[in-house]
Amino acid sequence: MATATTTPPPPTPGKKPQPIPWTHQETVHLIQAYEEKWYSLKRGPLKSSQWEEVAVTVAARCGYDYTEPSKTAIQCRHKMEKLRQRYRSEKNRVNLVGLSVWPYFDLMDRLERGPLPISAQPMIAIPYRRDRDLDDEDEDDDDDDEESVIRTKSRSIDYILKRPAIVNRFAGDGERERGSVNGFSRVWGEPVTKRPRETVVEEDDDDNDSDGDEAKAEILERRRRKREVGLKLAAEIRAFSERIVGMESMKMEMMKDTERCRREMETKRIEMIHRSHNKILDSITKAFRF
Repeated sequence: MATATTTPPPPTPGKKPQPIPWTHQETVHLIQAYEEKWYSLKRGPLKSSQWEEVAVTVAARCGYDYTEPSKTAIQCRHKMEKLRQRYRSEKNRVNLVGLSVWPYFDLMDRLERGPLPISAQPMIAIPYRRDRDLDDEDEDDDDDDEESVIRTKSRSIDYILKRPAIVNRFAGDGERERGSVNGFSRVWGEPVTKRPRETVVEEDDDDNDSDGDEAKAEILERRRRKREVGLKLAAEIRAFSERIVGMESMKMEMMKDTERCRREMETKRIEMIHRSHNKILDSITKAFRF
């Protein structure tokens, strides 16, 4: 009896594996590696072998070894094409809005424009601040200085109140060596007299007041110096502008004198031409009379 042979069904093609998305580090290293290779070729097109070098450079800078998946040359080329398209759209948006939140805009802009020399790099723009803001900042600084003086006073007073009292500072050497026990002198057996706290606090307050006055005087002196510097700078600018105005006035006077001399010379030239014509006519008429 013949047995029927069953043929196995053809294998279904498996799904195409999804490509691993680009990380921020890989994208940054790709732009930098492409920039180096592109400028080494004087902004010429890259060949397939050169794209392979770019892919190897990106993997090396990311710290990948041969066991870890890395981007291929084709993926690097496609990624750079997408980055260029995105850069063009972001550049149009920057021209309209003036701001781009795309994290790779500066790298792509440097790639397209080329590395600038140090002397040609733009200076860092200082944000504009109104005079009122500067005055508020000065007032805040003054308040901070006054608070620090008050805080120093309070700390010194607390220390004076918490420290142990000074025992019989003007007693003899024998009493100083023996000292006292529980507030009583060992020699006489009498209570040791303590200096009143109020006197010490008042003296320290006077010292702290003098310190506060010195701090305020230093602040006022600093303000006065700043004001003097500003006035000197304004005077220099005013003198410079006056010199410029004087030079321009002299230049205008010289131009006027030159124009006047030119007109006088032109008038004299015309007069000489008229005289020469008259002399020629006179000589012709005299010749025909004879």
